[in-house]
Amino acid sequence: MTELLRFKYFYFIFLSFITLTVVTSNKISADQKIRITADEMQIEREGQIIKAKGNAVAQDEKGLKMKSDLIVYDEEQSLIQADGNVILNDSEGNTYFFEKLESDDEIKNLKGIHVRTRLDDNSRIVGASLVKKDNITSLEEAEYTPCLENDYLIKNCPGWKLKANKIFQDNKTKTIHYDHARIHLFNIPVFYLPYFSHPDPSVNKRSGFLMPTVETDQNLGDTFSIPIFYNIKSNLDLTFTPTIHSKSNNFYSLNYRQLNDRGFFNIDASIDDNDDKSGTSNHLFFDGNLSNPYGTLNVFLQTSNNDTYMRKNKINKLTVLKSGLSFEMSTENRFFSLDSKGYKHLAIQDGEQWEYEYPKIVYNINNIDDNIFNGHLSLDNQFDFNKDLNDNYTTLAASQINWNKNLIKKENGLIFENKANLRVVSISIDSKLARDTDNIRFYPQVSSAISLPLLKSAKNFNQTLTPIIVPIIAPYNNYTEAQTVSNSNLFSTNRAISIKEWESGPRINYGIEWFLDNNLDKNVKLTFGQSFRLNKNKSDATEELSDYYFSSDASINNNYFSNTIVVDRKDIDIKSISMNTYSEIYDLKFKIDYDYTSGKYSTINEQVAVGGEYNFKNNFFFKFTGTKDLDTNKNIGYQYGFLYEDNCLGVDLNYYRDLTIDRDIKESDGYSFTVVLKPFGSTRNYGKSKVFGPLIN
Repeated sequence: MTELLRFKYFYFIFLSFITLTVVTSNKISADQKIRITADEMQIEREGQIIKAKGNAVAQDEKGLKMKSDLIVYDEEQSLIQADGNVILNDSEGNTYFFEKLESDDEIKNLKGIHVRTRLDDNSRIVGASLVKKDNITSLEEAEYTPCLENDYLIKNCPGWKLKANKIFQDNKTKTIHYDHARIHLFNIPVFYLPYFSHPDPSVNKRSGFLMPTVETDQNLGDTFSIPIFYNIKSNLDLTFTPTIHSKSNNFYSLNYRQLNDRGFFNIDASIDDNDDKSGTSNHLFFDGNLSNPYGTLNVFLQTSNNDTYMRKNKINKLTVLKSGLSFEMSTENRFFSLDSKGYKHLAIQDGEQWEYEYPKIVYNINNIDDNIFNGHLSLDNQFDFNKDLNDNYTTLAASQINWNKNLIKKENGLIFENKANLRVVSISIDSKLARDTDNIRFYPQVSSAISLPLLKSAKNFNQTLTPIIVPIIAPYNNYTEAQTVSNSNLFSTNRAISIKEWESGPRINYGIEWFLDNNLDKNVKLTFGQSFRLNKNKSDATEELSDYYFSSDASINNNYFSNTIVVDRKDIDIKSISMNTYSEIYDLKFKIDYDYTSGKYSTINEQVAVGGEYNFKNNFFFKFTGTKDLDTNKNIGYQYGFLYEDNCLGVDLNYYRDLTIDRDIKESDGYSFTVVLKPFGSTRNYGKSKVFGPLIN
């Protein structure tokens, strides 16, 4: 080999080495736009064309990555061609699969055939071809579905899909457009739209139409509503919903929401189109919250010019409207609040509907001293002026000083919760019947809750048996309201329900608690107790011995049972029962709420409410709710229906019977039909507009 040939040979090798180093180096130079790596590299046309074979990867400096069996890079034309098993991952988490793909050397502008796309939310788009230029991506003969299946051809999508002649995605406006769109449910075409658009998955909210609702009601007739959502700013939006009734007045509702770093406020309102002499009916709800360094102000308003308007039109089921304002401020040791409220009772037809509380002022000092007789000293203050439904005006000022000290005897495990309280109440009552002024009441009391937890541990469970005794020393007075022992007050030192009242007289609350826990989502708790008054004052309406109280709570895996029973101590008759259960038996989930009060002791009440859901086939469910008055043997209302729900589709069909009667509200029945296409709608409210019992979440 001559020196000249040897020099040319080594020059070519050196040039090739430099080219490959530039192309494959992890350090990208200023003028190098992509980096290409592969098992095999070929350089043609003096480095102008690079052919990468076998695990070929082209990647830009921002992480955009293209994989293929073969990648050809033409530097002169700034063109990349990929052929065979092409996979493209963009910076937004989307993955594209192509048979063939062409792109510029920045992998921004694309042109490919036989495209399959998995978006970052796991929804999918397939198409015959794809063209991406600047911010616009278009697909020919495309299909879209959010269904989470592995079949990218989307031939057997169990939920829904949308087919279109063309799909355009505008990355600048974050919008997806469809030309000649056809919606398929279970592979059956059910709806055609010449044009359709929606926000892409990266958009949290966007102006436009929300999912409509179709219902039929015996009183309202056929009902159709379609919400229109307007996204004003990221922190405020508005929803306008016209609702059309075939047998009643149409109405139009508005919801406005605003949120900022200082608080929020929400407006919910509606008005009907009644044109007779009675005028239109309407409602207005406002709720606003404002925080500052000094505290939090909350303003709320609930009003309607027609007592039955909201319930009749299925807006809500409220029978008491609340309006007013409140202000709260707190520090580590102090709490202050000011409330002024009014309550309107819509269910009252003849008589006063309003009661007021204006104002109610509370000022508490949580920690005056931590070393008073080695205990904790606090002070509670309250001023209250109110008017009740009987036009009784009450002015009340109360102060209560509290001392408490908790200790545990290490030698025997006894726990003492020692308390001493003194409440002073000044009360003035002005009523139509009498006037009671300058009434000052003193409520002193000393108590100690003594308990002894007895713990026994085994390999698979722990159990605790705790006897509890609460001796209470308090003088008798004439201001005690008779109280019934309940789940919440069995060991309470004061069962009075009002601040102006106090449970008087010396007494002892006692009982026992047993708790079993196996540390495997299985536990049982039993409680039994009673209250004993040391002697009976003639002016005191309460008995020396209270009724017997028994409660049981059990939780086993996904099942729970809660039950409270109050038994008359004299004749051992049951006074009241309150029971709540939840169970899962194979594919059946159900809840039962049962309440009973004996007519021997008060107005008889016996009511049962049930709710359930049965999964009878894959994603198909049968659900039901209902409430029945067992005393009168009459239903209050019930609902049942069928639900299909998977990861992309919800179909809900319900029948309901509402037996509520109130003036212009008559007994009615009807049905509702809802189709929710995820992610354009939500299944949160399936069947919840007509609920007559506990719901299965």
